[in-house]
Amino acid sequence: MKNIFKSEDDYQAFFEGLQEYFKENRVLEDMYKYNMSFYSKLFENAANYFKYSTKALERFVNAYNQYSRSTKDKENIFPANGHDIFNYVARYNMSNLQIQTILKFDGNLDFEKLKRAVRLSVDAEPIFKCRFVEDDPPYWKRMENIGVINFCSMEETDDIDQAIEAFIQSPLDLDNDPMVKVKLIRSEQYDVIGIKINHACCDGGGVLEYIRFLAEIYSKIDKEDDNLILEPRIGGRKDQDRLFAELGITDPDLLFSPGSDISLPMWPFPWQEGGSNTACMVVKRLPHGYLEKIRRYARSKHATVNDLILTAYYRAMLDMGQPIYGLPMEIPITVDLRRYLPDHKTHAIRNFSGSEKTRLTMLIDEPFDETLQRVSNMMKKIKEGYPGLQSAIGLERLEKISFHDTLAYYQVSPESRKSSSFCPLYHGDKCVPSLSNLGYISESIIRFGDKTVNDAYILPPVVRAPGLLLMACSYNSVLTLAAGYYKYTVSGKDIEKLVNRIRDELIETCKDDR
Repeated sequence: MKNIFKSEDDYQAFFEGLQEYFKENRVLEDMYKYNMSFYSKLFENAANYFKYSTKALERFVNAYNQYSRSTKDKENIFPANGHDIFNYVARYNMSNLQIQTILKFDGNLDFEKLKRAVRLSVDAEPIFKCRFVEDDPPYWKRMENIGVINFCSMEETDDIDQAIEAFIQSPLDLDNDPMVKVKLIRSEQYDVIGIKINHACCDGGGVLEYIRFLAEIYSKIDKEDDNLILEPRIGGRKDQDRLFAELGITDPDLLFSPGSDISLPMWPFPWQEGGSNTACMVVKRLPHGYLEKIRRYARSKHATVNDLILTAYYRAMLDMGQPIYGLPMEIPITVDLRRYLPDHKTHAIRNFSGSEKTRLTMLIDEPFDETLQRVSNMMKKIKEGYPGLQSAIGLERLEKISFHDTLAYYQVSPESRKSSSFCPLYHGDKCVPSLSNLGYISESIIRFGDKTVNDAYILPPVVRAPGLLLMACSYNSVLTLAAGYYKYTVSGKDIEKLVNRIRDELIETCKDDR
């Protein structure tokens, strides 16, 4: 509402002018002259009336405008939970934050329908069109330039593999880009969709949900569904409260074990004393059909596919430096906290993961089967408790301290916050390897309308030394392993060696399975 009222000075000038008019008009001049006191008092009272009325109306308009702005701000602001805060802070010295998805189709999509589907998905999940605001407490705020943001783009190419590689290597602008960006890469024969999602707002489980959600929206648009109405979904604390309620926890702080969220570098690793902000990715895939062999082999050993991957990871890490035997070595694993919710779903796409430390003493010349047995027993014992709960409680505590204290806790330097080109260096020869196994991207084939996704994989955020994150995922009977690194911090050949070692041991172990 605009303020259309004149100031009191304007009204005073009006009445002074009126008085002059009376004096200049001969008919009225005598009336004014012989009744000057009366008319002067009348004009003064009228001026005062309008002056105070105007002030009251101005106060009303200002109050209304302030209320309107406040209401609008509340509609555009969402709370940041501890998971968001932790992942966001990781941008400064730990990670590039981007989780990426590649979907390959059996034909060409309708780009206009895809653009509309992406925009509808963003409207339905408002967190994707927000930016993180560093404040006390931190919060999410809708971006102000939504109308000009290009959530979905297209590239036509004659070399689709090179275009995919370029997409994977391109970084998110963590300050200006939206939380999700979709790109349609088109060749003459088929299309590929690349999706980048900022880990500050969404974890791997959320990415899986978004893939299915986008496919569902596109399919409805393709069928010309006129009843397509998507209500915005807001996260907040509801999921965390449900989690603790399901586990019968009334005061999470009482269960917190200080230091449980810290993993120390223990594994010898060939880091280099260099650094850059250029992230690289190593992707290795098992041949089609081997996933089913691994599943059958795991069942025969009363183990899980995750147990086999973790076993191969432990054994491969021994080859990356001078082996350490006889001491418990750690590999933290990611735990999807949705497992504890009755429907295994959160109210909105969001971060909802914890981590759990696995510890295993490595033995000289131990056969794979024996290492697998010890890993399987270890995981069964971990599952008897509530894996991931300690880290979830630790992240809850970030909501109760100032953002400045959070930065100090994670040793974020002022230099890294001031400059996006700041590059932290690690001077050491030890590593903290971790595993995030997303499982199946979808147990059934994903379809966008009448087009089928015949291949898919997800790539992890790139973690800075001394961290190293391996991600595993499966789709259409193919298991994909991926790990990222920063250029000049380690030789790409060494990361290739590690991921190849994991892949090859899984293939070798299961190759004779029928």
